[in-house]
Amino acid sequence: MKVLTKALIKESEENAVKSGAFSFCELMYKAGSTAAKIILKNFNCINKNVAVVCGNGNNGGDGFVIARYLYEHGCNVTVILACGMPVTENALFYYKKLNEVKIENELNGEYDFIIDAVFGIGLNRAPSTQLCALFNEINEQKAIKIAVDIPSGIETDTGRVLSGAIKADATITFIALKPCFLLPGGSDYCGRVTVAEIGVNPQNFSYSVIEKPEFPARHHNCHKGDFGIALLMCGSYGMAGAAILATRAALRSGVGIAKCVVCEGIYSAFTSAVPEAVCLPVKQSKNGTFDKIDIENICNKASALLFGCGVGNTVETQLLVKKIIKNVEIPVVLDADGINALVKSIELLKESKASVIITPHPGEMARLCGKSIAEVEADRIHTAREFAMQYGCVVVLKGANTIVATPDGEIFFNTTGNPGMATGGSGDVLAGIMVSLLAQGYTPETAAKMAVYLHGEAGDKATSKKGERAMLPSDIIEEL
Repeated sequence: MKVLTKALIKESEENAVKSGAFSFCELMYKAGSTAAKIILKNFNCINKNVAVVCGNGNNGGDGFVIARYLYEHGCNVTVILACGMPVTENALFYYKKLNEVKIENELNGEYDFIIDAVFGIGLNRAPSTQLCALFNEINEQKAIKIAVDIPSGIETDTGRVLSGAIKADATITFIALKPCFLLPGGSDYCGRVTVAEIGVNPQNFSYSVIEKPEFPARHHNCHKGDFGIALLMCGSYGMAGAAILATRAALRSGVGIAKCVVCEGIYSAFTSAVPEAVCLPVKQSKNGTFDKIDIENICNKASALLFGCGVGNTVETQLLVKKIIKNVEIPVVLDADGINALVKSIELLKESKASVIITPHPGEMARLCGKSIAEVEADRIHTAREFAMQYGCVVVLKGANTIVATPDGEIFFNTTGNPGMATGGSGDVLAGIMVSLLAQGYTPETAAKMAVYLHGEAGDKATSKKGERAMLPSDIIEEL
């Protein structure tokens, strides 16, 4: 599935009209009637009180079509003119077709459904004080709120909430997903999103959504060596769980051999929890982490390396991450303290002999870029893309709708996952899945995309059984 910015949406509509497929007026009817059909199919709104709140532009025109269609199919419809009379030719055309549909200038009482058709994708300024008050009034109603195209008050390309916005239970959008559905701020206002087909086929796209991965069947005559050796350098004294979770996730994701380098202090705990792994105990520093390690020898015969989960950001790990970047030639995943240890020597990434995936959460990304967390979250796409292109690595910027950015500038959004995964240890699970897929021979870009999708989907399955508040990272592993 593709994601289009507002400029590409408008370009796609114009190209469709220029091709002679339909006029803009016909396109408005197609959009409105299609949205109305989706509403009738998914919501029990016949004989219910429905308010269609319309702006004075083309989004309001879509609302007029919806109002008329729902009225003709048995709904008690009231059109609310939020901005006065329509000012565009096509919107005025469909306003005049409302006929006996009730029209008012403000909400009057309680409604079962409120349909938001005030602003479309073109909004680029804060709504007026009067409209913000209306949006708050709508949000306070118990009615089911359905947004047309995007919730009013949201900026399409950034997801920014402009002063006030309608918080929808569902959004029916047209042609393709927009960035606001996948970015902080806006994504909290959209509810369940449905993409309606209206006969416009874009030739270009801005970003992509990660599709569900498919795995080939394994040959009957195979052995563990066919599925790679994942080397994990994880954990430290007090952080054995990070190594355990990452290694168990790697094994559940199909790697032939998971080999974990662990400090002597956590050896017993680790081997008890993950007897299937090959364990390489090493001496422990005074900081409770790895001491001197012959990294080239340890990486011999390994297919991919994960470094960082629970290792601590110490002098030892800072020296070790430098050795890894300079000398290791197998694909590398840097997670958690593997990322933090790189902050002071970030330019080393440009010298890496291996393909590198980094998996920062917003705080770690902020440290890498010298920004605040707020700055990272306000521009997740640009932050991830610029870093990936500048340093030649794959960036997995974690969060709701995790972003995968590639060195050639492509952006992929993940749509699986839920708030129950926002707990310590979930990132270790993701890193373990990722190194497992790398070890099995997938490219860094493919491994990153597959891992975030599978991680989220397993989290969704775990949540359906345990609930968002009760689920644990280990539950994610068991759903893999």
